[in-house]
Amino acid sequence: MIDQLRLTNFKCFSEDKINFRNLTILSGANAAGKSSVIQALLLIWHTNELMHNKGENWDKESIDINQVFGFQIGAPNSLICQNPTEDENFDFALELRERGVTYGFQYVIDKVSPLDLKVKAGKAFPGIAVQYLNAERIGPRMANQAGQKNGIVLNGENAAYLMDVADKSGRGVAGPLAVKGAVSRKFSFCVESWMSAILGDMQLDFHTDYNKAITELRIKNPLVDTGVVPTLTGFGISYVLPIVVAGLWASEGKRNLLMVENPEAHLHPYAQSNMGKFLALLAFCGVQVMVETHSEHIIDGARVQMAKLKAADQMLVNFMQQSDSAIRISAIEVSSAGELSMWPKGFFDQKQRDLREIMMLRRNHVYNR
Repeated sequence: MIDQLRLTNFKCFSEDKINFRNLTILSGANAAGKSSVIQALLLIWHTNELMHNKGENWDKESIDINQVFGFQIGAPNSLICQNPTEDENFDFALELRERGVTYGFQYVIDKVSPLDLKVKAGKAFPGIAVQYLNAERIGPRMANQAGQKNGIVLNGENAAYLMDVADKSGRGVAGPLAVKGAVSRKFSFCVESWMSAILGDMQLDFHTDYNKAITELRIKNPLVDTGVVPTLTGFGISYVLPIVVAGLWASEGKRNLLMVENPEAHLHPYAQSNMGKFLALLAFCGVQVMVETHSEHIIDGARVQMAKLKAADQMLVNFMQQSDSAIRISAIEVSSAGELSMWPKGFFDQKQRDLREIMMLRRNHVYNR
């Protein structure tokens, strides 16, 4: 399990470290560094794979940073902190600690070819299977592209195809995630069951056309007699399905990491809480889960589930906020009763502020009548 990430001169971090648990939630205001932490981890894993694949020649390779993140950011010099520490050996550095062992990576930008990011120094670590879903997941479609049978793609488009692959290969899920007393042990049945647990009763039917390399999905609930295409159901189901598929996919095996941005997108608070419980159960089953969220319901559902499992010590909330010219990270623990160890200013307190203002408006209205 990843214990800690240290960032030096990377984006908004001049020199900071952030700790992790089985379930780590990144929370905080916009532009507070949450996505930067995820991007740092993505860069580390890309670098680690490069070292494993290229062997002794890894130092001759360049990294396409736009490919690593899955979107355009321009030249890699945008990754260098604007208030850097003084170090002439590298442009920025990332350091990962796992089970007490540290793996460090130093990066420099090629002076002759400024679009090339080079790894100046690094130490590879044993491979970890990473399932990553970004915030811009694909919405409802009549059909989705099939492909990439080894895990979820970053926008979740191949979720239905992975269900097909898992069923055909006999892939299972971790014991606590399986449906007790179920007549079917198929992977797709487990997906359907968890989709129902999060969003409400539904049935999923899918078919892959291998000639066209597409997978079609039909969704049925108690309100309809026949399944309908995803474009008739709104965004919630299409945004949740990849998370459930990726999570269950990661639950079978060791050294698996699931990273999800904004799992609450397009969900009712009830479903957000259920999503938090699902992510907590994944972490309890051995998948290291990292979540970036703006939802208190995700956090509340997760801490309720962890408390019920008597595993609250496996959860950590890192609340990130701007402080002068730096980022302040508050590590919030969860007690055995599911209570948070602190409630920093700005940490999901907007509802209380708004209600206080409404009370003041009401009082002024009464007195001025």
